[in-house]
Amino acid sequence: MSRAYACIISQNAGTDAEILLAIAYGFAYRVERLEDGVLFDVSGLEKLVGDDKKIARKIVKELENNEISGNVAVAESVETALLLARENRGLNHTVASPDNFRQLPLRNLAIDHDTIGVFEALGISRIEDLDQIPPDELVARYGHDFRDVIDVIAQKDKRDVVPNVAETSVQWAYELDFPVDDFEQLIFIVNRGLEEMLAAAGKDGHSTEQLDIQFKVDKKGHKNYEIKTSFPTLDKVFWLKLINLRISVDPPEAGITAVRVVVHFTRPRPAQSGLYAVSRPQPESLLLTVGKIKKLVGDDNVGVPVLLENRVERPFALVADRLPAGRELIDAAPRAPVIAFQYYEPPVPAEVLVRNKQLVYLRTPYFAGRVAACSGVWRLNSRWWERAWDIQEWHVEIEGGGVYRLRKTGSEWLVIGEFD
Repeated sequence: MSRAYACIISQNAGTDAEILLAIAYGFAYRVERLEDGVLFDVSGLEKLVGDDKKIARKIVKELENNEISGNVAVAESVETALLLARENRGLNHTVASPDNFRQLPLRNLAIDHDTIGVFEALGISRIEDLDQIPPDELVARYGHDFRDVIDVIAQKDKRDVVPNVAETSVQWAYELDFPVDDFEQLIFIVNRGLEEMLAAAGKDGHSTEQLDIQFKVDKKGHKNYEIKTSFPTLDKVFWLKLINLRISVDPPEAGITAVRVVVHFTRPRPAQSGLYAVSRPQPESLLLTVGKIKKLVGDDNVGVPVLLENRVERPFALVADRLPAGRELIDAAPRAPVIAFQYYEPPVPAEVLVRNKQLVYLRTPYFAGRVAACSGVWRLNSRWWERAWDIQEWHVEIEGGGVYRLRKTGSEWLVIGEFD
């Protein structure tokens, strides 16, 4: 895929800087602010917008909608876009075509005045004229530094877009006249601040997947919340619901006297829906459902199971931070088989025949059979400093059946699960 860069040059770039940046961020994520305009990478927009000319016209349309004057150029190299846009400086809503690049005067290039005078005396005044001279002769006459001018004429990339917009977040704060015990009483106040911050993020072409909330709590210092999603969104209603759920799980211990919210910028969500796209649940709905479940069962009981390198009663933990992001790549490469284990809830009571300290026969209300093979005994748990070793476990294979985990606590036998 070929590269494409857009440049907007405006006589009023100083006063219209914020609007120019907002327009640029509407087309690209990598944006560089210039003294006289803005430069941004529009590579990859061919399927969404069209060729370079259509992209340029769409940018001009945005300038017209915002009543901003400026000249627009789209080209395959940064220097070409800059030169084309700056050639018609001061004209309103002009689209510079890359076809006109060879007609640009040499004075637009980084060539000293004396050399320009020599060229003009020889009748060489435009880029197309200089392009007729062999590059080796120009380098031999004017030195190796002239190679940079030759590369610009050949429209080779000598530089890239350098994002230089320093803002990475926006914040909002509010001081209360008296302590408020219930956060729901502050929803309307936070709603106003959140609306302002999300609008500011969207204006610069950003989105967010993290909000930080800090409460100043009466006589107890501060209470901090870090609220993250696995996807960027500017949906204010969604963020309000998520904030409310998060705080209801772990409310402040005293009255709230001040609120401070920080919205961290991130790249907007690249996915888009089409007429024939498969209908699937929105990630906002999934995350709100997870938040409601956490409110019912507690934070520690919701998450992605992660295996532990321990021999304990339940050798896994639930990690909330590892909830699926919805952007996982499917690896089609063949993988080694994985043995899964299914826990029985509740464990199944069992009768076990032991002969000469060997497990011989196993009977449960659901299956029975001779023990074909077994491994063990293992004693729980490996975290011996927390709990006594009062549990014994075996893995047993039943003739004509499956492989199970057998546990003995005191005189009680239980089958706690099955290997798939």
